[in-house]
Amino acid sequence: MIMEADANGKSAKSVAFLLQRVGPYHHARLRALAADPSLSVCAIEFRTADPVYPWDPVDDTAGYVRHKASGPRQLCRALEDAAPDVVVAAGYSDTEIHRAAAWALRTGVPLVVCSDSNYDDEPRTWAKEALKRLTLAAFEAALVAGSRAHEYMGMLGLNGNRRFRPWDVVDNAHFQRGAEAARRAPRETRTRLGLPENYFICAARFVPKKNLGRLVEAYTLYVSAAGESAWSLVLSGSGPLEAELRARVAAEGMASRVHFPGFLQYEDLPACYGLAGALVLPSESDQWGLVVNEAMAAGLPVVVSSRCGCAPDLVRVGENGFIFEPDQTAVLADLLGRIAGMSAERRLAMGARSREIVAAFTPEAFASGLKSAIGCALSQRRRRSGIITRAVVGALASRPPR
Repeated sequence: MIMEADANGKSAKSVAFLLQRVGPYHHARLRALAADPSLSVCAIEFRTADPVYPWDPVDDTAGYVRHKASGPRQLCRALEDAAPDVVVAAGYSDTEIHRAAAWALRTGVPLVVCSDSNYDDEPRTWAKEALKRLTLAAFEAALVAGSRAHEYMGMLGLNGNRRFRPWDVVDNAHFQRGAEAARRAPRETRTRLGLPENYFICAARFVPKKNLGRLVEAYTLYVSAAGESAWSLVLSGSGPLEAELRARVAAEGMASRVHFPGFLQYEDLPACYGLAGALVLPSESDQWGLVVNEAMAAGLPVVVSSRCGCAPDLVRVGENGFIFEPDQTAVLADLLGRIAGMSAERRLAMGARSREIVAAFTPEAFASGLKSAIGCALSQRRRRSGIITRAVVGALASRPPR
């Protein structure tokens, strides 16, 4: 794809991409972006450890350069060495990104923000939203996850034709290949990963907003109705609520039915999806929910909370899954029963529809959307940020990292 040119006919030749850490998801996106031979891509990582997502390190760079910048001086040096035509930031709340924005404002390099935040993903206050608007005024364009993020970014001032999609994508081919391989060797895969015969899968961090306690409650209601024919539940992940969650499962008498395989690494996730009957994501709040992309690429029906940012973009009710309110335990229990009670042919058809829908959310689509955002940013580069925005960004950049 040819990069959109700015008013002087110049197109971006170098992009600096700011992010906390290159994990498997960012790697797939960066690899797709770097596939453009006319574009030099430099990923600048400002945090190397991530206790929330303990992925194995990604060593392959696949055509892009990586720099680690653990402090203000290293960050500025990495930006200067990259000499980017555009700076792209994964988010807008990290101090390191504020420092990069301050550098870009000083040097006249345009900025693009990538975001999946939406208005309903957490409580909002007038003061905090006003601060965000001032901060985001430093950015010329945005790449957003979907319809809710698109609307919210417009509320924060990045409106008109300066918003592009999609941001939240996964390597669909990776999940499809792994799922199909598991289905060709189901017995060996179940033995290797300790999986039951028939099961729902929920892959999530064990934190309050994922609403896993209510999922256990709904699952218990489902088992009471379904009896011995009930499917198992696989809870894949880790986090601070794991002990509490295991205790709740035991208290409900579900210890033999609910399985905890732990945090599955990127290479094992597709197989776990491949042998599942459906994905369930019950979050009370979720900016997007990338596990929904994963499960859909693996060919599964999905049962997704309405509070997941991906719900309006990825779930077609009755076609590839269902949407429910996260506090409606009985409704969720009923949906579990409906999925398990379907014929295998019906579930396969829903899974095929999932793959059709998620085919618009690929690393290649991300690269295309980001390059359009970069072209927009280049065309907007003479748009001057106000004194207040520069002062706000400078003040935020001076804070210690979180």
